[in-house]
Amino acid sequence: MDAAEIIAQLTYSEGLPKEALAAASTRRAELVPRFIREIDSYLAADEPERAKRTPLFFIFHLLGEWREKSAYRPLARLLRCPGHELDPLLGDAITTTTHRVMTAVFDGDPQPIYDIILDPAADEFVRSRMCETLAMLVLRRELDRSLVTRFLCDAYTKLQPQAECYVWQGWQSAIAMLGLSEHETLVKRAFDRGFINRHWLGFEDFRRDLQSAIQHPGEPQRPGDDKFTLFGDTVEELSGWFGFSGDHRAIRKRELE
Repeated sequence: MDAAEIIAQLTYSEGLPKEALAAASTRRAELVPRFIREIDSYLAADEPERAKRTPLFFIFHLLGEWREKSAYRPLARLLRCPGHELDPLLGDAITTTTHRVMTAVFDGDPQPIYDIILDPAADEFVRSRMCETLAMLVLRRELDRSLVTRFLCDAYTKLQPQAECYVWQGWQSAIAMLGLSEHETLVKRAFDRGFINRHWLGFEDFRRDLQSAIQHPGEPQRPGDDKFTLFGDTVEELSGWFGFSGDHRAIRKRELE
């Protein structure tokens, strides 16, 4: 399977294109620059062009699987797209894998992640996950703890909106993950001001996660929780998604009849 056929299958497959994904890994050196051009072309296109089918969902995950650091900045630019564009492009990946992929491709400079978090036009769920990406990088010793601690403190006044928004969920989560007890008062203020919806979690939930991180640094907040691990094998990871299951295909078939 040549590169053009791989990209075509990643674009138009109705299910999980396992053969194309496996073939892509055998042509990694050839495909990385082509994948990055696909990202750049999408970002340079106007809105009608962006509405066309693209291979970017699978490209996003393959670059994460490959730990491709040259993709870090193009992917960061992609993640600054507004939610109404990003949702049809990445779907469940927005909340499930964006942080795991971005941690995997991190090139040492946190500024592109900061830019996503501080961009009020970016998707709020992506911004939330990027806060947790910072925490993951600190815990992996790929990012200076004091640098991230200062950013999270400053974010209390810099984050927009200064109102309920899901980015604040990721902000408090990052603080808890890193065991930053010195920021507990700021988190309490965010709860009191209604920035964090109490239907998502309460301040006591934050305190429990904070204490867990202090007592067991670097360990999952809950046993068996792998949501803060690096993204792994694309076929293996995505095979368990309902959107690629036989049940989902059957539902789609019935809807089209």
